[in-house]
Amino acid sequence: MKKRILLFLCCVIVFFNGIIFTDKMFFFRDILNLFMPYRLFAAENIQNGIIPIWNPYTFFGQPFLANPETSLFYPFTILFYIFKFSVAYKLFIVLHFFLAATLFYIAARFLKAKNSYSLIASVAWTFGGYLVARIEFLSILGAAIWLPLSIIFLIRNKKILLGLVFAIQIFAGHPQVFFYTIVFSLFFLNKKRVLTLTSSLIFAILLAAVQLLPFAEFVKNSNRAEGLTYEEASSVSLTPSEIIRNLLPKKNIDITGNYWLKSFYIGIIPLIFVFVYFFTGDKKLLLPLIIIVILALGRNTPVYLFLYNFFLPFSKIRYPAAIMFLFAFVLCLMVSKLNIGKLNKFIPLFFILTITDLYYNSLKLNPKISSKLLNIKTENIAKLQDISDSKKYLVLPNAYSPKQNYFDFINSLPTNINIPHHIYNASGYDPLTTGKIENFIEKLTKNPNAYELAKYDIKYIISNGNVDSNWKKITKNLFENKITLPKNVIINPQNFQPQYIIFLTGLWLTIISVVALILTL
Repeated sequence: MKKRILLFLCCVIVFFNGIIFTDKMFFFRDILNLFMPYRLFAAENIQNGIIPIWNPYTFFGQPFLANPETSLFYPFTILFYIFKFSVAYKLFIVLHFFLAATLFYIAARFLKAKNSYSLIASVAWTFGGYLVARIEFLSILGAAIWLPLSIIFLIRNKKILLGLVFAIQIFAGHPQVFFYTIVFSLFFLNKKRVLTLTSSLIFAILLAAVQLLPFAEFVKNSNRAEGLTYEEASSVSLTPSEIIRNLLPKKNIDITGNYWLKSFYIGIIPLIFVFVYFFTGDKKLLLPLIIIVILALGRNTPVYLFLYNFFLPFSKIRYPAAIMFLFAFVLCLMVSKLNIGKLNKFIPLFFILTITDLYYNSLKLNPKISSKLLNIKTENIAKLQDISDSKKYLVLPNAYSPKQNYFDFINSLPTNINIPHHIYNASGYDPLTTGKIENFIEKLTKNPNAYELAKYDIKYIISNGNVDSNWKKITKNLFENKITLPKNVIINPQNFQPQYIIFLTGLWLTIISVVALILTL
């Protein structure tokens, strides 16, 4: 076993040599827009002895701790509290991919898989399209890797340990992955395991209460309080042809789109092994595979509409294609279950070819940037930081494009880039926001009336230059509002503030549960 673990560690080091041995790091989309700002904000507060319940820098103020994407209490988030972001991010990736390979291998062997084929299956799961395409989503990566361990503890009826794994998944910060883990657990149930799963879920909820109670309060007052429309909930539904196409390697990948939702490539050789499994395997894994595919098809079958109408979670989550991490997982389990004696002597070759194949596929998925650029301070950032009060700025839709060069994009201060610089943004970016704040901001940006914006203490806008005479040009694309209103007419559209007592209640439940866990173990 030690040799296998060492092998996985070597694979991770080789696979990510481009960031481990250089100053470069993966840096694009949600790393830039969401996770870096949130981790830096959390680290700054934690280092100063403050639990950040509220984020004042976006959307006129937003709950912070209650937002699961902050992963404030996830064990590995501590890396960001200790090290600078670039170092912590690299360590986070290396540790999670190492754990992904190790935990899958342990689970496969526990399920009576063959040793040699489990090695190939482990690297297919770890370095395949699913996990590698989600390097930018720290919450997804953090939640998904614990799936194999949850299966082991469920089958062995380890209620306490299973509850602990579930709690870790919750703290990782992606409820949808956690929900799909529960869905997958249903395939392993018998009478005894129903009790195990139920009691483990209750224990996990108590352990994670410090996160879940504020989250529940936030959701109740959020843009998802009434659920998503069916159109929103079923967006990015796969078609049968898309599933087939994305099982095969691609020459070109558009990283600006939803490619990450459709990336579940496991390698040519493992895919061939899957086809062999269909003819020689025990067929036990076919049922979950079929159900997963049906769910991933979303609006392309009547099943998803039924689930949307009658099962609450499906009206709260987006992207049916997101369940394909279970699809990739099952395919890799199929690979591990093979036992073709005549091919055993070629396993080392198959292993090398698989990791090489997946490595070159990964180069298309994740662009890199020098970590030195993380500390860049553009002209607009410098100007807005010089402002002594909390006057806000607003980014107009014409101010930037995701395809801008890095410096121009940063200078436009879209999404949450402002947070580490302590600059107040009237808008922001997050899948979960309070009430109808996004609709409100959208109305403001469509017609940036100087007087109207002044009512909400918005002193600056960032635009491509198409503004009226009420705006004074400060930089190339930063404009100052000439209209100043008395403080007694300033309006704050944000009508929700988290109740501190809810956080304290959750904290005490978590503390009591942790003590109970320690005493039990």
